Amino acid sequence: MRLRSILFAALLLAPTAALAAPGIVTVSTGLRAGPGTGFPLVDRIPGGARVNIHGCLRGNAWCDVSFSDDRGWVSSQYLEYLYRNHYVYLPDYFDEIDVPVVPFVLTSYWSSYYAGRPWYHRHAYWNNYWTSHERFATRMTLDPGAARIGRAATRDAAIALERQGVRGKGAAAISGRDATTSRHDAAIATRDAAIARRDAAMARGDAAITKHDAAITKRDAAVTADRTRASRSERIAHERTNVQSRNPRDAQARMMHEQAASRAAVRAQPMARAHEAPRVSAAPAARPATPHVAQPNVSHGSPTNARAQMPAPRAAAPAMPHPGGGGAPHVNAAPRGGGAPAGGPGGGHQKH
Repeated sequence: MRLRSILFAALLLAPTAALAAPGIVTVSTGLRAGPGTGFPLVDRIPGGARVNIHGCLRGNAWCDVSFSDDRGWVSSQYLEYLYRNHYVYLPDYFDEIDVPVVPFVLTSYWSSYYAGRPWYHRHAYWNNYWTSHERFATRMTLDPGAARIGRAATRDAAIALERQGVRGKGAAAISGRDATTSRHDAAIATRDAAIARRDAAMARGDAAITKHDAAITKRDAAVTADRTRASRSERIAHERTNVQSRNPRDAQARMMHEQAASRAAVRAQPMARAHEAPRVSAAPAARPATPHVAQPNVSHGSPTNARAQMPAPRAAAPAMPHPGGGGAPHVNAAPRGGGAPAGGPGGGHQKH
């Protein structure tokens, strides 16, 4: 496979070596490892240095040249080409000179000239770079300063040729060159206008793409916010459902807790002691207790005896002191010997 690549490179480069033409570099420029300013720098060529031009890419924007012991690519806007015994500015004379068109195959080209370079081991990366930038290498873009210098050099070369005794040819060459230059300048102006329109269209397309991306970003943010709110609402509803489903059990547990607390409070109240019983009020009861009347004993004695067996009524109030002075208080009691109750008709003591 490597031998086949070498043979292919030799077949590509052999014709270009035979058709190499002398040239001059108008200003100091870099010798690149490929047709583009993005390729690695092989060497630096000073202004006025002589080179051999092996050919140019289709579109005539970059040319394959040799300088000293190096081989590489130089933009055609910095080159003069030997044509009819004098050097002419190459971009102005492409139509007349018919410069050979050569291809650029990075793998074979680098294997032939850059095998020992430090960036050779990345030839796969640079091959991909060439694939993506090949369309730019065919576009001619003139530097006004370089074009002015190259055209002045062409004019000076024609004047020098005329001074050597070929005045008629020199004048004709100058006239033809001027006409060609005028046509070329018009073509350049037309091409520059087309490039400007294309760049404006690309800028509008980029602005539209940026606007579309911003709209998509805004929409994604809105969708994310809606999803967040929906998720929060669903979580709240789920928690509310759980709380509602737990409420009956919580209410039952709360009621049982309150009942236990009330029973504990009742048990915690102090019990009244016997010697600390409350005193009875001196005022008569609102409704005296009715004494329990026992049934008369029909088997023994008379009704008198039955009444005598009845218990004495309970005291409704504490005994009042006798108005006569000291002594024990007289207790209102039922009469011993029958008759009406105390204080009624028929006898008995009245309450003082």
